[in-house]
Amino acid sequence: MKGQVQSGDRKIPLLIRAKDRLLQFEFQDRPLQIRVRFAPEGSLIQKRGKVDGEWEVVTGVEKTKAVAGTDLAYEDLGIDFLRWPDPQPKGEDNVMMLDCWVYEVTPPVESNYAKVRYWISKGYKAMIRADGLNSQGQAIKRFTFNSVIETDDTVVVGEMKVAKLTPGTDVSASRTFVQVETVEKGSGL
Repeated sequence: MKGQVQSGDRKIPLLIRAKDRLLQFEFQDRPLQIRVRFAPEGSLIQKRGKVDGEWEVVTGVEKTKAVAGTDLAYEDLGIDFLRWPDPQPKGEDNVMMLDCWVYEVTPPVESNYAKVRYWISKGYKAMIRADGLNSQGQAIKRFTFNSVIETDDTVVVGEMKVAKLTPGTDVSASRTFVQVETVEKGSGL
């Protein structure tokens, strides 16, 4: 998949390779690659500074750090909150004119978030929004999945908006967009 990460006026070209439960993000303007291996118990996140370099595991507090000066943290790439234990149903809501179920979950590990609240579309059975909450229950980061790309037998997120919020408001302090422009079969790992 080819696309970009846009944060403010900066546009970072991005190549994403996928195979089974593995995603590899290759930033085209800098020597940074991030690999995310999805697993039921949580994602393994690794990074390296050059194509032939050794992969280093990203753990603990390092997972909460920003990626390439954007609003994305390493932990955000793994979307691990979907696998955190004991999600609590919080009712129903309507987001982007879609009927949704709402869940809230508490992290079992070091995280930027005291809780994450997320919305699952009843019709699409897919997450369309998630809010990372601080210890006062205020949203501090919002993930919105704006589009999908369907090609052959593959469906991928077309655009994800990540907004850092001013706590206690719905006002964005900054925004980052992850946009997939093309999907090519056979270009994976």
